[in-house]
Amino acid sequence: MVVFNNGALAFVELEMLADGIVGWGTDLDNPSFAEIARAVGLHGVRIEHSSELEDGLREGLGHDGASIIEVMAERQELSVPPGITATQAKGFALWATRSVLPGRGDEVLELARTNLRELVLD
Repeated sequence: MVVFNNGALAFVELEMLADGIVGWGTDLDNPSFAEIARAVGLHGVRIEHSSELEDGLREGLGHDGASIIEVMAERQELSVPPGITATQAKGFALWATRSVLPGRGDEVLELARTNLRELVLD
């Protein structure tokens, strides 16, 4: 089993952003699922950096028996749907404005920094 851990209820948070709502109540203090797996006798692999991904997946998937592969992900990594509606874009712009005005612009910048590398220009 592969578990993605980003310390947040990310899909709930993304829906809030798309509706223009400044995020709250979506923080998680997750345990290490790989450590829990090892504690109950399973094989556990924790991948913390992208450079470890290939070897970690190979180790976890190649294990003969039950295995938990925990992949740590950036909290601000967006799961972009195949199509973005005008309503979603409007809500996202509203969220950005509501975040910047009270001084939470660092959240907007962090989201941009994390996702800019995924931008594909035609």
